[in-house]
Amino acid sequence: MKIPINVEEMMDNNIVTLNGDTSVTDAMEEMHGAGVWSVVVTMDGEPQGVVTERDLLRRCFRSKQDPDRVRLREIMSFPLVTVDRNISIGSALNLLLVDEIRRVYVVNDEGEIFGRVTQTGCLESTLSFFLSLQSISEQI
Repeated sequence: MKIPINVEEMMDNNIVTLNGDTSVTDAMEEMHGAGVWSVVVTMDGEPQGVVTERDLLRRCFRSKQDPDRVRLREIMSFPLVTVDRNISIGSALNLLLVDEIRRVYVVNDEGEIFGRVTQTGCLESTLSFFLSLQSISEQI
């Protein structure tokens, strides 16, 4: 088993990007169809924020707003937190856990988003790493 060293090796690359003028209803359909829990929101073609299922519940449905009328730009969390693809797992864990950020988006050398790392994914990769080390030590 290959042990991931940086976030590029453990990121999820199923990223959905939607315009800030997209309705909550349309966003929910896109999220469901792609099997994701969040979407990157763009304004004028540039990534600006993120909307998660939690945002939909807390900022639209709990306040009983009409999901056909609410636009993603109205409920998105911003600024969008991005990291370089070469950032270490330790640095990513620090950002995710200490700074209490649930997800960060991975950018390539041109600054384009091409992946996502979540608290859960980072912890799973770290656990897998330690289990691999344990297995190696048991064989010695």
